[in-house]
Amino acid sequence: MKILVAYDGSDRGRGTLEWAARLAGAEAGSQVTVISVAAALEAAPPIADAVDPSSTIERHSAQLGDAGAMLTAAGVQAETLLKVGNPAEEIINASDEGDYDLILIGSTGAHGALRFLMGSVSDRVVRHASRPVLVVR
Repeated sequence: MKILVAYDGSDRGRGTLEWAARLAGAEAGSQVTVISVAAALEAAPPIADAVDPSSTIERHSAQLGDAGAMLTAAGVQAETLLKVGNPAEEIINASDEGDYDLILIGSTGAHGALRFLMGSVSDRVVRHASRPVLVVR
């Protein structure tokens, strides 16, 4: 089974890593890839109230390193993937390009406070992905 795990460093995100480890451990030969997306708002001016200033390449790279270490500690080898753009769109595109069997994503993540303004990444992934999506609560 090929599993794509959307990870943002939040507690829910860590829960998705635990599920990925369980699922990968249950099926021999499973492959896990962890994706993190640095949000980039296209066609919008950089407004401090609408853009998370901590959404940097460095922060996402560090989160991916932590995710890889957590999965390795659980006995799962994982690849990491860093993208820049619209998080839901990048997750969906990566799942299609990599021909993944399953997308794992947290129901709310590090940006839960922005959900009111921008909508939920997990909601958009569930609605638009062409692959099965497991939302971890």
